[in-house]
Amino acid sequence: MNVRFVFLIGLIVMCALPLMVTGQDKKDSGSVTVTGCLNKGAAADQYVIKDTAGKETMVTGDAKLLAGHANNHQVTITGSMSKDKENKEVLRATDLKMISICK
Repeated sequence: MNVRFVFLIGLIVMCALPLMVTGQDKKDSGSVTVTGCLNKGAAADQYVIKDTAGKETMVTGDAKLLAGHANNHQVTITGSMSKDKENKEVLRATDLKMISICK
């Protein structure tokens, strides 16, 4: 009887595991990655990243994460996109990786 119970539990776990992994993928689908030169923005808590195509995007997030690289560093920022009051795109940074100094 114990063998049947263990087999049943194993079968349930095997069926449920792909569903849990699929659910996590959907949660991360809103993630955006932008690579470019990061500089200070107009406001105290705002930064601007300019990508290789020349597009500028406002960046907000943890100042400890962003401030140290906001002096023309080439970075890759991961986060989520939203719109501000003026309907402009804003990248809410959750992760930053330094690449080099911008030329």
